[in-house]
Amino acid sequence: MRKKSIQSISLIQNKIWELCKQIVRKKYVNKDGSWNCYTCNIRIIHKSDAQTGHFIAKAAGGANLKYDLRNLRVQCMSCNIWKGGNGAIFYKNMVEREGQEYVDQIFRDKEKTVKAIDHYTEILEEYKKLCT
Repeated sequence: MRKKSIQSISLIQNKIWELCKQIVRKKYVNKDGSWNCYTCNIRIIHKSDAQTGHFIAKAAGGANLKYDLRNLRVQCMSCNIWKGGNGAIFYKNMVEREGQEYVDQIFRDKEKTVKAIDHYTEILEEYKKLCT
């Protein structure tokens, strides 16, 4: 029984992540179909080069922030993978672009505890609606 529930959580997470990528890339796309890396501002031309990066890392944000759209932005491979998210610049840019209260709210929400499966099921349905 336990193995089945782990598989279903994993399946839900995979679906949510695909929706997150679609939503974030659509929200931050330039008029010409390219993106700008949120941290280094390099122009990303090819969809395959666009990464969806976390402001607060998945491991640190827990189930509550792992798929929170406020926590996600388009990044280049260099910033997201090789520079570990480029967190200091991510923070600076988020404060400048969104405001300190926005950032503070994300940090407050980081401390909230949620039951993962219920939370994931809820946001899966919400994100499906955003993609239709």
